[in-house]
Amino acid sequence: MERVKWSRENYHHNLNSPYSLRLASADAAGKIIVWDVVSGMAHCEIQEHTKPIQDMDWLWAQDASRDLLLAVHPPNYIVLWNGDTGTKLWKKSYAENILSFSFDPFEPSNLALLTSEGIVFITDFSHSKPPGSGGKKVYIASPHSSPAHSKPAPVQPTGAKKALNKVKVLITNEKPTAEAVTLNDCLQLSYLPSKRNHMLLLYSREILILDLELSQTVGVVAIERSGVPFIQVIPCAQRDALYCLHENGCVTLRVCRSTTSSPDETVTDPEQSVQELVYDLRSQCDAIRVTKTVRPYRVVICPVNENSTALVVSDGRVMLWELKAHASKSSSNLSSGFPPLYSSVNFCGTPLGQNQKCIPDLSLNTMIGKNVIFKHTKHSPLTGF
Repeated sequence: MERVKWSRENYHHNLNSPYSLRLASADAAGKIIVWDVVSGMAHCEIQEHTKPIQDMDWLWAQDASRDLLLAVHPPNYIVLWNGDTGTKLWKKSYAENILSFSFDPFEPSNLALLTSEGIVFITDFSHSKPPGSGGKKVYIASPHSSPAHSKPAPVQPTGAKKALNKVKVLITNEKPTAEAVTLNDCLQLSYLPSKRNHMLLLYSREILILDLELSQTVGVVAIERSGVPFIQVIPCAQRDALYCLHENGCVTLRVCRSTTSSPDETVTDPEQSVQELVYDLRSQCDAIRVTKTVRPYRVVICPVNENSTALVVSDGRVMLWELKAHASKSSSNLSSGFPPLYSSVNFCGTPLGQNQKCIPDLSLNTMIGKNVIFKHTKHSPLTGF
């Protein structure tokens, strides 16, 4: 088994069109099976090639047809399938090998393809017909390798700006040189559901945040030399926060903090005036003992509250972690640089009475601003998964 994807569950259903929860799985032989989760039976089987599926996902913006599944078939095909009947709706090929894709959460017609050489942006995606053009292909290049940046170097910044400039990249229409940043080692590409026109690129030792309007990097999460590399990143929708899975099984939560230049600081380079995004480490869980047969596989978060995670380990365990918030004196200090406190002190506009208990945290959005830590739930870890 290579990949699994849950289908949509928030759709209209009635007696004539009953609700059914389905799961799509793809194995190493390239076969996609859509399962009826309740009965445990295979609903349909899909086979295009015998090579493993690179990526797949259900279309989330189609209320009329909720069974549409988009899959990347090696080396360079994207195919839209009907997950109910197993029928191929359309097929589209591209010039480069496709590694993965990501839908824009703010515009369902926008699709980004991560290829071996660059990123292909598609703006006319539709379930009724394949994209009409080959998309807009862009490259990720170092700004200092371009002739346009062959100018005297300004005063070297310090702190967060210095760390950002070390990995600053530009989105260009020209193929970069060998010295430029390459996408061959990119582990993941994903739009940010909390910020419009923002995208992240995951590497083993850093995360790049790209502003697609400015066509450059506006944030970076870099690991120290002695740190543990990344495996996976899940961006949150309620707040600009990142759940990061590391190779030792540790799950960390990083929350965005914007930084701007002070009024007294003179900015000589326009690139330095861009608002930078810094992601502070706010919480982390314990690591697991990694061996040849025991290693972390993937992590998922609760799609409703975004305050609990499930870590799948290669030995069959599922470890459940829940985010807990603890108020402290430092959390109320506005000069700490952390985002403001959004606490559930009232609900639906009704303030709490003097003898009423405080309403528990309902989601990740209510917990930002407090000291948050990971704790095991009572029923974890689960075995026999």
